[in-house]
Amino acid sequence: MVSMKRLVPYSLKNRLTIMLIVATMFPLVLVGAISYASIYSVLENKAERGVRSNLHQVMLSLESTLDQLNHASQQLALDGRIGKSLDRYLKAAVYERKLLHDEIKNEISLVAFTNPSMGLAFYYFADSGKVMFENYSIEKDVDIRKLPVLSRFSTISYNGPHRSLNPWDGHQVFSIVRNVSLIDEKNVYVYIETSFKLAESLLSMDRSAADTAHLIVNDEGRILFSEDEKAFPSGSLYGSSEGSPNRYAGHYFFEETNEKQNWKLVGAIPRASYDSELRSWLLQFGVLTVLSLAVGILVAWILWRSVYEPLKRLSQDMRQVPYSKPSSSGKSISIMEFDHIHNGFESMRSRIEELLQEAEHREQRKARLEVEKLLHQINPHFLHNALDTIRWLARMRGQKEIDKLVSTLNKILHYNLDKGETAQIRDELEALHNYMSVQSVRYHFHYEIEFQAEESMLDWVIPRFILQPLVENALLHGLREDGRISVRIAAEGEDALIEVRDDGTGMTEEQLRKLKDPEADRGSSAGFGIGLNYVRKVVNLQFGDRAKLEIESKPDTGTVITLRLPIITGVEGDA
Repeated sequence: MVSMKRLVPYSLKNRLTIMLIVATMFPLVLVGAISYASIYSVLENKAERGVRSNLHQVMLSLESTLDQLNHASQQLALDGRIGKSLDRYLKAAVYERKLLHDEIKNEISLVAFTNPSMGLAFYYFADSGKVMFENYSIEKDVDIRKLPVLSRFSTISYNGPHRSLNPWDGHQVFSIVRNVSLIDEKNVYVYIETSFKLAESLLSMDRSAADTAHLIVNDEGRILFSEDEKAFPSGSLYGSSEGSPNRYAGHYFFEETNEKQNWKLVGAIPRASYDSELRSWLLQFGVLTVLSLAVGILVAWILWRSVYEPLKRLSQDMRQVPYSKPSSSGKSISIMEFDHIHNGFESMRSRIEELLQEAEHREQRKARLEVEKLLHQINPHFLHNALDTIRWLARMRGQKEIDKLVSTLNKILHYNLDKGETAQIRDELEALHNYMSVQSVRYHFHYEIEFQAEESMLDWVIPRFILQPLVENALLHGLREDGRISVRIAAEGEDALIEVRDDGTGMTEEQLRKLKDPEADRGSSAGFGIGLNYVRKVVNLQFGDRAKLEIESKPDTGTVITLRLPIITGVEGDA
């Protein structure tokens, strides 16, 4: 596992520098992130609204132009006046045909004059390829059925953009082809295209970005017109990967759809151009970040000079402690807080000298206590050895009762003098059984003792030597001849319940009060409540408020002592 010293700089100077840089950069980065998100959203919405607004205006202009072409074509179709004149022209005699010819030419010129968006117009007879009543020059061998179709609606075909059929024009135009449906001629069409440079002027209305490339996509999803043939060649499918898989990379696309005819006007803007304002803001923010970082480093250096140098002097004074007298004083640093530290340090140095002297005297006293402890340890060993000697003498002389009594007493002493602070309940019950065997010999009267505990509870851990004082209290205070003591161990939630019940003479209210009060005077009754006081202090020391000792007693009824402890499984501290 990597130590913390490797992760955190050990030097105060380095830590101070890092903290100041972080303190300087964190707010800046946080504000920058929030500002970036906000400004990016603002700039994006601004650019998008501008592009969409201009694109919408272009779409409205194109729709208006195509509607005007459609209106003009209605006048030239059979349901219009000029169309009806054409139908009569085809059926008329030579003289009448001459009159109708001039009338139709004049009507077409009048329609073109009243409709400024209208350019070349003529009738086309598909079966013979014949062209009639053209108002401008027209290329030879034209076939209007091969024009790029923008969308179709019933007998009407909207075309373009495509090159004008007027050889003297040569610009991109939109056009409409409409079936005239004459009575005797079925494949007659009227062709009308937009006027000189109208398509280019409409597309150039979008000034949202200087390098916006306009695309016109027909209702089949194929590009009919492109201002950037390299990236979006005409004839390719819009949004497909034909030709180059990266053709559409690096552009933002905005679309306007003609709801009536289902074709699209698309504005394609390079990402570099679209994000130019954002890059400008990022550049300014980067300069601000560098300046803030430089200021943070400068402040770190100033603080280092103000804090690190005084600490360095203080460290030098501390290293001189083993070699200087307590009366020596540190140098003044001319900083109030560090001068206070130096004054406190000098007081501490004097106190350390006093503590060292006290420690020396304490060590001497400790050595004397160790000698006394060894003397006290000799006595239990001597007592064990003496009891063993008595037991073997009784066994050799056939004194079985004395042999058993001494052996039991030796076990009690060995258990009670053990150093462990805790023991399993089974060990406590065994020690209690030995204790009761000795007491039965001492008191010379018959009594019964009953143990109630499940096998799994015998492994619970409790403080050592607490069952014996509870049972001893029943023996010493009121147990009658043929009395009965019940020791019950049970579980209540997360607590172990130890209950010692007797049917003795019980206690008066005054006796019970003294027994419950650990500070009560017990001089008049030797040993009265001493064991219970021991139990109370032991469980309070190990468990605090989690342990509870309760005593209930009435005269001529008996006494119940209940001890509640947290359940602890396994052997702990029984060394």
